[in-house]
This record gives sequence, C-alpha cells and structure tokens, in this order.
Amino acid sequence: MFLYETFPKGFLWGVGTGALQVEGGWRKDGKGASVWDQFIHTALRGAESTELSSDSYTLLDKDLSALDFLGVTFYQFSISWSRLFPTGVVATPNEKGLQYYNSLIDSLVYRNIDPVVTLYHWDLPWTLQEKYGGWKNESIIDIFNDYATFCFQTFGDRVKYWITIHNPYLVAWHGYGTGIHAPGEKGKITTVYSVGHNLIKAHAKVWHNYRTHFQPHQKGLMSIVLGSHWIEPNNSEDPLDISKSQRSMERVLGWFANPIYGDGDYPDELKKEISFLPTFTEDEKNYIKGTADFFAFSFGPNNFKPPNTLPKMGQNLSLNLREVLNWIKLEYNSPRILIAENGWFTDSHVKTDDTTAVYMMKNFVNKVLQESIYKAIKYDNIDVFGYTAWSLLDGFEWQHAYNIRRGLFYVDFKSEKKERIPKSSAFYYKQIIRENDESHPL
Repeated sequence: MFLYETFPKGFLWGVGTGALQVEGGWRKDGKGASVWDQFIHTALRGAESTELSSDSYTLLDKDLSALDFLGVTFYQFSISWSRLFPTGVVATPNEKGLQYYNSLIDSLVYRNIDPVVTLYHWDLPWTLQEKYGGWKNESIIDIFNDYATFCFQTFGDRVKYWITIHNPYLVAWHGYGTGIHAPGEKGKITTVYSVGHNLIKAHAKVWHNYRTHFQPHQKGLMSIVLGSHWIEPNNSEDPLDISKSQRSMERVLGWFANPIYGDGDYPDELKKEISFLPTFTEDEKNYIKGTADFFAFSFGPNNFKPPNTLPKMGQNLSLNLREVLNWIKLEYNSPRILIAENGWFTDSHVKTDDTTAVYMMKNFVNKVLQESIYKAIKYDNIDVFGYTAWSLLDGFEWQHAYNIRRGLFYVDFKSEKKERIPKSSAFYYKQIIRENDESHPL
C-alpha cells in the first residue's frame, strides 16, 4: 500500500486550518466582525454563523490533542486579524485574543510542533471594508503592514515560518469578481485585477518589513500560498495546444507567481491579453521580485476550481503533480516547495467513516504525491520539503457553509463538547507520518 523510504529524510508532515473556519466565537471577548461574518448574515442566509464551528477559540486543548494524535511536524493556522484588532487598525490589542494566540503558539512549541502562521486567510476586518472598500483601496496595504509588524513583534520569537496571504487568486476573483466569497462584490473585471495588484504589493511590503527589521534576529522564513490547477495540452506535439495550456497557467498561477518569483512583473502573455491590467513601475518590479523564501503551493482535487470566466481553452485539467512541480521549477528558478494545502471534501452527513476521502488520499499520496515527489527529487532535482493535509477539523467551509466537511477529525457542531473524533483519514495520515518519521524541524 505504501512504499517505504520514498520520501526524503527530513520531509515534513503537517496539517492546516483557517481561523474563520474553526475558531467560532465571532463576537466573543471583544472580537470585531470580519467581512465573512457580515457576508454570512447577509448573503448566506440560512447558513447560520460560524458559532456552529468546531469552537477552537475555547477548545484549544482538544485541537492540541488532535495534533498529538497525528504526530505532525508543523501546524499551519491563521490569525484572525479582527480578534487582535477589532477595527483592523493597530492600537491596543484585544487582550483575550492576544492571550489565545500566545497560548496556541506556546503549546505548539512545547510539543515541538512548528507554528506556520498565516497573517491573512480571507477574514478582513469589516470596518476596513466599510470604511476603505477593502482590498480595492491601496490604504489597506499600510494597515496590513502595521498588523503584520505587531505579529512579528509579539509572536516572532517563537514563529519561524510566516505566510502573508492565503491564495490571493481566490480573494480577488471570488471576493470582488464572482461574489461567492466575502465581501461578495460582483465587480468589474478591472476591480479583480486591481485587488490582485494591491495584494501583491501588500505581500511585498510585509516581506521587506520582516526581512529588514525582524529576520536578522528572528531567523524566520516567509512566503505566500498560491493555488493553481494543472492543465495539459490535448496534443503534446501541437504548438498551439501547448501555447493554450501555458496561457491558462499564466492566467492563474503566473498572475501572482511571476511578479514574486519571476521578474517582478506580470507574465508577458497576460499583459498582452488584458489591456487594463495594472502596471508596476520599474522600482516596484525590483521591490516585488524575490519576495518569498520558499514556494508555498496549494494543489489537489477541490482545492482549486477555476471560475467560469477562465476557459480551459480546450485543454485537460490534470492532477499530475510532478509536471506542475517541473513547471514551477522551470518558470521560477527552482524554488524550495511546500505543498501548503491539499485535501478532499465529503458530504455533511459523513461522520468518521470517510472512505471516499481515504481513497482519494491514498490515491493522491501513493500515486501522485509519492511518485511525483520521489521522481521530482531523484530525477528532476526539485526540492519539495513538506506536505500540509487540509484540514485538521471539520469547520465552516466558506460559501458551502456546513454542507460539506473537510476535516481529518469529525466534529458534531451542535453538540456541547464538540469532541474531535478521528476519521478513517486521520488514522491513515497518522500511519503515513509514523512510517516516514525521519522528520526534522523546518
């Protein structure tokens, strides 16, 4: 079932969550509302609120027990911006929120589990949306940098791995284009790309801030999670088919990856196709280029669904991880790569016997991840150093609310104790980690 010694010594096994999905307590202890809290009560009527989630804010010990059960090397989680600063503007922090994140980080360090901390996983403080228009407004860049600075000052002595933004493609497209994510704006296509532009500049500013003021003594690393599909030509010998596939990748992954990992600018084909694409000055290109210490990549079934506005161009979506890793290597000068998000959905009625998810995980890990990474490392000289299963717990699944589940641990949202019950997939992932236990800290 599982090939031993396939993964290299020191390969890292982790698990992830997003704050809004699992914390609950959206108004508790002085927390401010986020764009998602507002969206839930206006656009997702009938979805109820995140109060029904796994309530990680008050049940931290149960989350830690779940992590202990799995035996992971790292835990990738996000900080709720409005739990620290209710209006989003940095002032005196909300003491209870600060206490929660300090307790979480301290508990992970005590267990020798590396905290991989995401600063922004989609839950922009509502006040910033209401007052400034959210990510449409360049003013948010400096406000985000102030928030990041506080996090570095407060947690950076224990956090060595930072993610600035989780999947900016989805923030821009679904938050300000299709409207299926908060803040739910069905904006003009120009708005989508101006939001993306601001997200890139925000990431770069925070990276430089950390690099200059914190990295010399905190010794941490920073990246941004970028998600993508992989698309293959119908005919691998047809230059037109190959060109169409390349253009599709550039419009998704290249949109954000090329400025950060490439030459500091958008891909040439994207600039040719989209006349209204914002432009970077030469100084901005130099400033943005190289602003990541590793490539954090979100990939897998259901992790990424291109919107209807993005045609497949007659090509074929594929789960060939080795090929997309080679594409990243060739396009972006062989970065170290972390598979930063990978998981499967199950129906809401499925409890602990998530056989479909186990089947998918086995297929992906055995046939895709295992083979791809083994061959990528051995034959292609690609440095893949870790894998993040998504997610630790069942929780609030964005526009799907509670209609689907994605956790390795089952949670009865309506129960009082909200026990974390390991699913079949949790036992399987635990086995994978145990059989490849040569992990070392990042």
